[in-house]
Amino acid sequence: MARKKPEIEEVTMELTPMIDVVFLLLIFFIVTMKFKVLEGKLETELPKDVGVNSGEVEDLLEKLEIKITANPTAENGMTIAINDLKMPNLQTFRSRIADFIRLDSEQKATLYPGPKVNYEQVVIVVDQCIMEDLVDITFAGVTWDA
Repeated sequence: MARKKPEIEEVTMELTPMIDVVFLLLIFFIVTMKFKVLEGKLETELPKDVGVNSGEVEDLLEKLEIKITANPTAENGMTIAINDLKMPNLQTFRSRIADFIRLDSEQKATLYPGPKVNYEQVVIVVDQCIMEDLVDITFAGVTWDA
């Protein structure tokens, strides 16, 4: 009796499931990884002492608020107030603006036109400010009680 050689079966390995498992593990480790945050860890050398004026710059500078009120009996039909101090005429207004500019050449102003104030009156006030080199003017969008 002759023995027959057993047939050797070739075993093939399926790579598709193994690649799927490797990608799933890769995605898992990428998602669970914690990165170091470097934003709060930048070392800077800032002065340790507080100094004489420790307030905010905006708090230290006097704010310039210009309020325009319609007044038919006044000059140009309006009354102008700087920081709630009424100005009797445009010359006084300009000299007061000049005082602010002398103290701070980069002075900023906020213009509050009241109800019933027309564009011409606002332009007159803005022109007076520009004549005294006050050019950084913000217009308030809300009306205030006159």
